[in-house]
Parts: sequence; C-alpha cells; structure tokens
Amino acid sequence: MNVSKTAPNSLLSINTHKQKEKESIEELSSGNKIKISNAAMMQIAEALLSDASVMSQSVQNANESIAMLQIADGVLQNISNGATKLQELNVRANSASLNSDQRAMLQKEFTAQKNAIHDAIQSATFQNKPLFGSDMQNLHISKLSPDALSLGDTNTMEEFLKSIESAAQEIGSGINEYVSSINNLLVSRTNTLAAYSQMADTDMAKSVALLEKEGLLEQSTLYTQAHKNEMDTQRLQALLV
Repeated sequence: MNVSKTAPNSLLSINTHKQKEKESIEELSSGNKIKISNAAMMQIAEALLSDASVMSQSVQNANESIAMLQIADGVLQNISNGATKLQELNVRANSASLNSDQRAMLQKEFTAQKNAIHDAIQSATFQNKPLFGSDMQNLHISKLSPDALSLGDTNTMEEFLKSIESAAQEIGSGINEYVSSINNLLVSRTNTLAAYSQMADTDMAKSVALLEKEGLLEQSTLYTQAHKNEMDTQRLQALLV
C-alpha cells in the first residue's frame, strides 16, 4: 500500500480550501456594515440575515440526516450480503442428499451468519439511537430482525429479504429528498444574501457561493481520502486472513 504519497497531497488540498474558506468568511464578516441608516431598511436587512441564518441551519440539519442515512446504507449493504449467504445455505439445506453431519455443519454456519446480522443491526446507531426501527429527524427506516429465520424456512427468508428491500428504498428516497432540499435551500439563501448585499459593503452572494464551493471541495477531499483509507484497511485485513 502506498498511502504516504497521497496523504500529503490530500492535506495540502484540504489546507488550501480551508484558507479560501477563511478568506470568504472574513469578507462576509466585513460586509455586515449597512451603507444606509434608514430604520426601515435596517429592519429589512436584519430580517434577510435572519432568514439566511435559518436556511443555513436547515442545510446543516439536512446534511446530518444524509450522514445518518449513509451510515444506515453502509450497514444495510453488509446485512444484505449476509442475507444472501443465508439464502444460499437455505437452498443447500433443502437438498435430500445431505446426511446428519452435513446438515449440522450447515446449521452451525447459518446460526453464525444470523448472529452476525443481528449484531450489525444492534450496533447500527446514530447519536446513540438505533438506525433501524426508530424515528429520527423526520425519518423512519423499517425495523430489521433476523430472529425468526431458521435453516430451510424459505417463507421467513423471503420476508426478511423484503424488509431489507423496503429499508433500502426508504434510505434511497430519504437521501434524494434531503439532497433536493439542500439544493433548494442553497439557492434561496444565496438569493436572500444577494438582496442583503444590495445594502452592504460586500457582495454577499458572491462570497457565499465561493464559501460553499470551497467547503464542498474540502468535504470531497476528505471523503476521497477516507474512502481510500477504508480500501487500504480492507486490503490489509484480506492479507492477514
């Protein structure tokens, strides 16, 4: 693994974006001086800034919800892979050619895989709350449980697979909804700050657009590096098996 060559480049990129973010924030801060002293206009300006602040908080909330859904999606992928293995074991268990020892080995493997799925579901939390089967931030992901599964029972296996599919649809729909909401909020906030900038020293809309761009680039760099670290870890684990 050649991690050392890429890490400094990522760090340099992150620091560059952070510096540009800092410059944009300073420019925004310096633009808070309104050109006019008319009381009515001051009230309008304050209302615009208040609206922009509320939108910013809504964007942050939506991003937290997306983060939660992405965690749930990652766990669900592992659960789905485990369910596929259980389904394969079920098919093998229905073979009439199996002797008692072979069936016992299948049962042991089935139980171990079932317990692994159960542990994955129980450990899937966000802010100390379970991801599956609870309502958080206007979201609901269906409850998942492998407890009813038994070797050779195709009916309960099909029901469990359906519950996984339902949870996947809820996660995908939730992510799409929040991404759309964020896009709309960013447009509205930029327009609101553009209106405010007509009364301020700084072009707010331009500065905010730059700030958002650098923030997204920094986030993208972090995600890329995190993904690479995860892949490197998986490769190392594979070598150690």
